Amino acid sequence: MVNDARQNIPGYAQEDAAKRGRLKIFFGACAGVGKTYAMLSEARRQRFGEGLDVVIGVVETHGRGEVDYLTEAIPQLELQTIHRRGANLKEFDLDAALARKPALILIDELAHSNVPGTRHPKRWQDVEELLAGGIDVYTTLNVQHLESLNDIVANITGIQLRETVPDTVFDSADDIAVIDVPPDEILKRLHEGKIHIAPEARQRAIDHFFKKSNLIALRELALRRAAERVDAQGALYNASQGIKEPTIAERMLVCVGHDALSARVVRHAKRMAARAHTEWTAIYVETSRHYRLDKHAHKNIQRNLRLAEKMGGKTRILKGNDAAEEIIAFARDQNFTRIIVGRPLASKWRQMLTGTLADKLIRGSANIEVTVIPDNSHSRAYAFFLPGMAWQPRNYAYAILAIGLCTAVGLPLRDHIDAVNFGMFFLVGVVAVAARFGLGASLLSAVLGLLAFDFFFTKPYNSLTIYNPGYIVTLFIMMLSSVLVSSLASRLRLQALFFRKRDIETGAFYSLTSELAATSGAEAMAEVACNHIRQLFDCIAVILLPGEKNELIVYPGNLPVQDIKEEAIIRWCLEHKQPTGLGTATMPASPMLCLPLLAADACLGVLSLQPGNNRDHFDIEQLSLLDTFVSLIASAMQRANASHIAEAAKIEAEAEKLRNMLLSSVSHDLRTPLASVRGSIEAVLASSQSALSADATELLQSACKQSERLTRMVNDLLDINRLETGKPLLNRQPYYIDEIIGSALARVKPWLGGRTLKADIAPQLPLVIIDGALIEQVLVNLLENAIKYTPMNGAIRIHAEKRPLHLYISVSDNGCGIPVGEEMKIFEKFYRVTNNPAIQGSGLGLAICKAIIAAHSGLIWAVNKETGGMSIMITLPLNSPEIEAGA
Repeated sequence: MVNDARQNIPGYAQEDAAKRGRLKIFFGACAGVGKTYAMLSEARRQRFGEGLDVVIGVVETHGRGEVDYLTEAIPQLELQTIHRRGANLKEFDLDAALARKPALILIDELAHSNVPGTRHPKRWQDVEELLAGGIDVYTTLNVQHLESLNDIVANITGIQLRETVPDTVFDSADDIAVIDVPPDEILKRLHEGKIHIAPEARQRAIDHFFKKSNLIALRELALRRAAERVDAQGALYNASQGIKEPTIAERMLVCVGHDALSARVVRHAKRMAARAHTEWTAIYVETSRHYRLDKHAHKNIQRNLRLAEKMGGKTRILKGNDAAEEIIAFARDQNFTRIIVGRPLASKWRQMLTGTLADKLIRGSANIEVTVIPDNSHSRAYAFFLPGMAWQPRNYAYAILAIGLCTAVGLPLRDHIDAVNFGMFFLVGVVAVAARFGLGASLLSAVLGLLAFDFFFTKPYNSLTIYNPGYIVTLFIMMLSSVLVSSLASRLRLQALFFRKRDIETGAFYSLTSELAATSGAEAMAEVACNHIRQLFDCIAVILLPGEKNELIVYPGNLPVQDIKEEAIIRWCLEHKQPTGLGTATMPASPMLCLPLLAADACLGVLSLQPGNNRDHFDIEQLSLLDTFVSLIASAMQRANASHIAEAAKIEAEAEKLRNMLLSSVSHDLRTPLASVRGSIEAVLASSQSALSADATELLQSACKQSERLTRMVNDLLDINRLETGKPLLNRQPYYIDEIIGSALARVKPWLGGRTLKADIAPQLPLVIIDGALIEQVLVNLLENAIKYTPMNGAIRIHAEKRPLHLYISVSDNGCGIPVGEEMKIFEKFYRVTNNPAIQGSGLGLAICKAIIAAHSGLIWAVNKETGGMSIMITLPLNSPEIEAGA
């Protein structure tokens, strides 16, 4: 009996192969509570009690006997060896785990940082890939490693941990097992040596981290975080059941800058959003002052925005002249109910003159709540606003040179021009410095110009003594004018840079969009896009598209990917549809950045970028622009592909229409002559067989058989043309399928030769509402096909049984089978498995079967048998509404 092979049919694929694995986290307050022991105990129960395929990916036993005992009966994967700085380091082998694909794998220490050189920098990213591969994972985690609680734990213990796990990983886990132990028990285990601590850090850990007060606080933190997760699950369940809770929807907007306080603000916002069960967005406003920031500040902005993304928040970058106005306008437009902002320490004079961003938001927020997070780190960094007085020695040197030049020009004229007029010399110098070198240099030039004017151009000369009291007013006005003019000139310069950059970006978008719209073909679009990206971002840019044979085609240049490691990064990006390489979470050590071209959830290709001019990264602005460029390119390529597919479909439809017309015409023209020829041959054989020689009789019989074969082919052509030109009209009636099978067997019996035919019909099959004549034709075609490919003395078997929702029929032979990958092609018109001339046929019989079964809302497919040969299976619905309506 042939097994049901429905998994080989589109639509019948097993969901288990593609479903995401389940994640269970054994969660505790700190090391030593017994997370690994609990995880191994549960794994042993799953292996020996449930019969699950369980393996150990990586477990740190640290030589503890009771833990080592639990690992003995569970298979362990070999750790991979990575050579790093002359040392051989052991690390979890992700590829081996994916290849082994157990039902359940144990991964200890979720927050662990992998050795540089592995695919992912963090172990939790390895776990994400395992889950995506359909593998269940057990893992362990301490509360201090949760990203949103990192700053709170640092305040409690005085230790800032660098190994953290995004809260999204914790929140998305399918199950959380809280392993809770009283603080006294943890201290007891610590003194007994049951908690692993590096020898050099042991005393410091005992004195600082493992204090009873700290352990109590960490225990409370762990239990509270677990309770928040349970509360969130309850809210999701109520929502799924349609139970409305009397809560007010809240939307939170978080202000992010370049300072260290922003990271603390983001974590605080995450905790508030988790308690309120709401979404939140982190926003950065790029003003003209953004261009005064140094590279370190730009990296901090990027780090803070990525921190927000890692913790489950959305991110946006806005551009405008005033940060507070942009934030309030965005909050009102997007209906945010709360703004969360940090307030760094600032001197009193700065607060009086300019105010802080928090003050401006409070004054202009109206009905939007503003939550202010004060800075307790004694840092003077200031988010969103910089005075523009960063120390750049070259700018200040130019300021001194400019005042010296003004003095040198004015000295020969001081005896011929009134002293007051020399103030204009220095004012020109101050404005020139402000326009070119910024506010700090311009203020220095204003002070130096004031001193130079007093020293060289007011009597007594070469002295700072003022002879004429009126010069005091002149000097004061000159100082005030210099400061105001330099400040305005500096601001105008920055705004000019700001608007010039926006103009360049807008022009680049317009140019790229226009050229892509005027270009046809994915290859030409790829070349256009790469040229624009290279010019705007000053980088090496190529687009890689998958070819027909799954090879990578590079545009522009059509050059093969040489580096195996480079190709692996590109293929990972193509397969997983995620950014890969430089600055990302996957293979960040790579010198290139790979961005997937996503359109309608399909990855059309990969954009590969490598920074130029000795740069080692792309900044936050460039990444934001690249995201937009990638979306434009992907949309254009999808449009080109859709156009190409539509054009090919149109051509195919016209060709099919012409072919059907030709076949119909030829078939009708041949049908009458063939019937006449066959009738004439049969008449000659009947009337003159005794007078004919044996050779002549054999020739006439052969001609009769060939005419009969040709007649069947013509009938097949007419049938397939009728079935494909419109929905066939079915004469549905209730039939017993065993009667139809019996009729079909009687029709093919003369063709069997030395072959045996066995019918295996289940008893008491129900009535099925079908077109009996057409279904009989299907069975005749299947049996005829089996006879063709079954050798003499071979066996053919037909089987029928009732399934829960349909009637199942299979026809099996022991012939040559089907080439792998062509199981569904045999139902295409004119397709033949073999070119053996001894096996005759038009390649239309199975195509007719497919059309008839489809008209009955059934399915037909073919598989190779393990014992050799092929089986073709069909299903016919028993209780289809369409069939019942037709009946």
